[in-house]
Formats: sequence, C-alpha cells, structure tokens
Amino acid sequence: MDFQEAERRYAELKHQFEAGTMGAAEFNAQRQQLMVQDDEGHWWAKSPDNDEWNYYDGSAWVSGTPPGYQEEVPSEPTNSPVQTLSPPRPKGAENGENGRRKAPSWMLVAGLIGMAVLAGIVIGATMDREESKPGTSATGDGKESKPAPGYSLIKDDSGTLSVEVPTEWRERITSKSEGEKGGDWASYSGEDAISLKAVNDLNSWRTGTRGQEGVYMAASKRLAQSYTEDELITLGPNNYSSSCEADTPEDFNRPPYSGRMQLWENCGGDSDYNTLTLAAASEGRECVVVLQTGGYLQPKEDERIQHVLDTFEVDCGGIL
Repeated sequence: MDFQEAERRYAELKHQFEAGTMGAAEFNAQRQQLMVQDDEGHWWAKSPDNDEWNYYDGSAWVSGTPPGYQEEVPSEPTNSPVQTLSPPRPKGAENGENGRRKAPSWMLVAGLIGMAVLAGIVIGATMDREESKPGTSATGDGKESKPAPGYSLIKDDSGTLSVEVPTEWRERITSKSEGEKGGDWASYSGEDAISLKAVNDLNSWRTGTRGQEGVYMAASKRLAQSYTEDELITLGPNNYSSSCEADTPEDFNRPPYSGRMQLWENCGGDSDYNTLTLAAASEGRECVVVLQTGGYLQPKEDERIQHVLDTFEVDCGGIL
C-alpha cells in the first residue's frame, strides 16, 4: 500500500467517523492499519488531529511530508459532480467522468475498509516474520492472528501472557523477568506470577538512563485474591512514589478486563521521564495483570503505549 492509497482510505474512514457511522475506537483501530513504511524504514501515519502525515523518528511522531509523496491535483471542474478527495480507482474499477471515482455507496465504503484492514494485516505479518520470531500467534481454531503494522506479538514461555509491542523494543525476556527496577512480584504472589518484558535497551531500562522505554508486565491469581487494583498500581514494582510525581488514578475498561491505572510524571526530576502503571483483572477476577510501561516518552500522547494497553491478553487458566 503506497501513500496515495493510504490517503484515500483514510479519507473514507474520516468521512464515516465525522458522519457518526463509525465510533472513535473503531476509527483509531482501522486508522492504525493504514501506516506506510518508507525506503528508510520510517513508519508514516495520518494524524486524526489535523489529517497531516506524521512519521515516527524513534522516539516521537513528527509532522512531515512522505518522501516522493505528492497530493493529487484535482481535475478541472465539469458539469457532473466528481469526488476530488480520492485518487483514481484501481485498474478495472468503474470510473466517473474525467476518469475519477464516483462517490461510493455505503456498501462500497464498507468493502474498501475491509480491504484496508486486510492489507494492513498482511503487511504487518510480512514485516514481523522477518524482524521477530515471536511475531505470530495461534487462535483457538488453529489459525494465526497477525500483529498490527509496526508491532510484534510476544508471549511468555508458557504462552499464557501476551502483548503486541513496537518492533523497536527488540530486547525481550519472556521467561521469569522479575527483579527489575528495585523489586519484583514474587514476594507478593509467591511462585504463581508469570511475566515478560520488551524494551529498546535492557541496560538503559534497568538503570533508568536517558532514552530507555518499554514494558514490564506480570499476571497472577494470588495478586487478584490478595489486593485490589487501586493497591496494585502503587505496590511493589509499580511503586514510583520515591522518584516520581503521582497523577490522579483513572479507571481502565477494556472488556473483559477492568481496573485502574496510574501515571507517574517527572521521574527523577526529568519531565521527559514518565511511567504508567496498570492493574487490570479479568472478568470474575480469576487473575490480574500488573503492568508498567513508559520511559523517556509521554504515555498519554504516545500511540504505542495505548496499543500495549489495547493488546495485552492473559489466559488465567494457564497460571498454576
């Protein structure tokens, strides 16, 4: 998918969102499938705030113009109404006057969105197959699910805990990853906690030096039985009170998970260093996921952090 095609599909998604036929969550999920990678390896995406192109420079999204990209110049007006926001239809599609596409029916829009989502999945699968071994997962029916473009799916060694992480977080520990950042969950949960970690630089993550970013998460039945979510976002490894400023806790709701999350800012007196802690229990509170993610970034503004929160999964039955 090139930039012009992504532009066209984004315009169709935005039209449905503004018309009220698509919710914000679905709009953002499908917009993320329209990312395009340039020849230098940068990922580009349309910003929902101003509809401009942005690329990820390794630490933040930056506004810019994709290399070789040119916006389409509209055709001269005719007596017939013409859709000027979108580039020409693929070869073989029915065109309107001047070779431009007629305004699609709702069924056609839905079909195009489906094609966009499928294309994004295929792109993501190809990239992760090359970049990361744990880039696919098996669903209950034996089929493989693929991570979003720009992300890799990782699991703990038992396959019980999983999450999609940015591909640049290449240093990963999928066995017992306790003992990080001044503590672990073993003293609170015994031996039943399972955990994983994905970071851009393991040494920087452990020492808290500039540039580090990533996620450390664990899942436990005993933690769900012994503590509330409000306690877990400030307990053990999630306790940053000695070095960071605590924001007001917020609810987290992503069925079948619900819980609480806490933003820690200005860690070590550095406004660029921030962490988000989360405690989310599965339906019925059979187990709970405790998570810390952040580093030298702004968790509330970084789409990668939201993607982590949107994709973690746990099979409580797999925890001993």
